[in-house]
Amino acid sequence: MATTFDEKIPFEKKGLQLYGLFKRGDPERRLPLIVLLHGAGATAAYFDNSAVSVVKSFNSLGHDVLNISRPGYAGSVAPTTATPMKDSIAVFTDFIEQVYNEKASARHGNGGIILVGHSLGGAFSLSIAYEARERLPLLGVSSLGCLPVASSSSLLPDPDLEPHNPRFVVQTTPENVRKYMGEVEWVNLDALDPALIASVFEPILKSELKEYSSNEFYDYLVNRAFAGVNIPIQYLAAEAEIAWDNEKEGRPIFDDLVSRFKAAPEVESAILLGGGHNYEYSYNVGILWDKRKAFVEKLTSKNAASPISKKDTSKVLANGDVFTSVPLLDYAEATSPSTRSKFLKELKDAIVNVGFFYLKNTSVPDQVQTDFTQQSIALFDLPLEKKLEIEMVNSKHFLGYARLGQEVTALKNDFREQFDFATELPAPGPDEPLYRNLRGPNQWPDSQVLPKFRATIETYMDHIDKLAETFSSLVAEALDLPSTAFDQFFDKPQQNKLKLIKYPEPVDSKPDEDTQGVGPHKDSCFLTFLLQGTPHTGLEVQNKAGVWLPVKPIPGTLVINIGRALEAITGGVCTATTHRVNLRPENYKDSEGNSLGPRYSFAIFQGVSLDVAAEKINLNIPQHIKDLVKDDKVRSDAEATFNQMFNGNIGEGTLIARVTSHQDVAQRWYPDLLAQALEAQKGRYQ
Repeated sequence: MATTFDEKIPFEKKGLQLYGLFKRGDPERRLPLIVLLHGAGATAAYFDNSAVSVVKSFNSLGHDVLNISRPGYAGSVAPTTATPMKDSIAVFTDFIEQVYNEKASARHGNGGIILVGHSLGGAFSLSIAYEARERLPLLGVSSLGCLPVASSSSLLPDPDLEPHNPRFVVQTTPENVRKYMGEVEWVNLDALDPALIASVFEPILKSELKEYSSNEFYDYLVNRAFAGVNIPIQYLAAEAEIAWDNEKEGRPIFDDLVSRFKAAPEVESAILLGGGHNYEYSYNVGILWDKRKAFVEKLTSKNAASPISKKDTSKVLANGDVFTSVPLLDYAEATSPSTRSKFLKELKDAIVNVGFFYLKNTSVPDQVQTDFTQQSIALFDLPLEKKLEIEMVNSKHFLGYARLGQEVTALKNDFREQFDFATELPAPGPDEPLYRNLRGPNQWPDSQVLPKFRATIETYMDHIDKLAETFSSLVAEALDLPSTAFDQFFDKPQQNKLKLIKYPEPVDSKPDEDTQGVGPHKDSCFLTFLLQGTPHTGLEVQNKAGVWLPVKPIPGTLVINIGRALEAITGGVCTATTHRVNLRPENYKDSEGNSLGPRYSFAIFQGVSLDVAAEKINLNIPQHIKDLVKDDKVRSDAEATFNQMFNGNIGEGTLIARVTSHQDVAQRWYPDLLAQALEAQKGRYQ
């Protein structure tokens, strides 16, 4: 059995059981996660045993390694469907995504996943690379011995002597040894030890071989998956394979398969001499390792992330400082003395280099969050006339209901419906500056219709307000400042804003067509605390290479991002990252193709004192922290007109942002300011 792992991670979904053996690499280097997928009739021990350990080889280079034991092997229940391979692809994707987000050190650094598969595991790797090309941060895929043949007969013997047995036992006859291992003189005899063979190889699932041999799966794998993989591919075969006896016989088959990789930016292909189908057990395994190592090191140095949009397929992230995923932080580590320094280090990386991060194990009780979500959705479900009773245009404080398409970002209407609330505060006096109108009382829905709404919303806001207050101290500590360093920038009481958002499914949109849920922008607050209320994808962040990356919902987490107030206060040390919501049709379907309904998300924006001005900012940020900021700022798609918006004070800049976003409110209450802001903004988009 496999022994090189730190943690065994079980996973079950859609009736399929599997587990992963996770081996941690060098946490400081944060290299791509290596995912290993074994073939038919083998276990995860194929890649890790006393004779061969691909796990140790990659781990010695510093990589985290996830060695997956597939359904039906190593004691897990065998799949019962006729299409176990097609059924497993989405499950593998979910599992890999979970492990990457929760375990891999790469999520905090340059990011990325590299798939390595053998035989049917190669077919799985290539299929995942095709199906999850816009979901996982895939850098490349290496496949050995995946050689589908059109109109092939079943790989099972004919006749099947045990038709009622769901498994097929490969006898260790000289003929089969040559078929699977190659010529005897090539074989590492240590690998033929009976005890080792018993731990590595198991009877093959007939259902897998039947599906793999079918014309339907061949068409899917070769004509769709092979043709659609759009990341670098390493495609390898052995001199002696199940599909051929020697290189001369196999070359036409191999070259034809290589020609099917039409979308990959680069394909490295080779038939490896001196070995059979299970080349890892050849004396010449060093040839295979050298190729895999070079392929992985090349991808790592390029840091070539999988494109998120088909519009980005030509972009390669060659800069190692460019983030390719959003890190996941554990709030429990911040509250424990033994792990607090680790948390602060990860937080520093997130706020300086990324600007976005997930936070799990938050201080918000599950029931509070559940009640809040239910009441928020109930508000959207009210008849339009009830919602219009609290329409935002009636409030000079920009609080209340905004109809579908009424908010504007980057000169385009956002396809969303929303309600804005805030910490309950009185309206300012008539002699106070105009920007103080950003503070004021809420418009609450009819308590006869939603009697629990206000109390539920205020309870949730109270929990987030306390979390936000704690985080201002944590951010200070992460920057090697006193924990109270940011206190001077907050009012007592401080007004935080809550935005409840509903994104209906766009009508008549086409597959892969972008619809603006909310356009590219940066939040104007200190920190944003976002709850993604439904499982839809759609939220995307833009890295410094201009590539849009997904921020998929992770159950039990909040998404936190840096606002421009924090960026301004820290002189650009903390980075406010451009983000958007993209409403592609596929974002409204689950893995089975069923409709998910509307997308809901709920954001609380942590405010700062509206009177903060540039001359009042005197943080003494240590030089070693300032040195973490890179000079190569890439132009974003957001409204650069207001990059200097806080040169006056934060209140004035924030008011301008609200005026341009909610132009109906501005037309009623601030018409002159609206005209000035729109004129300035036009230059950015012409």
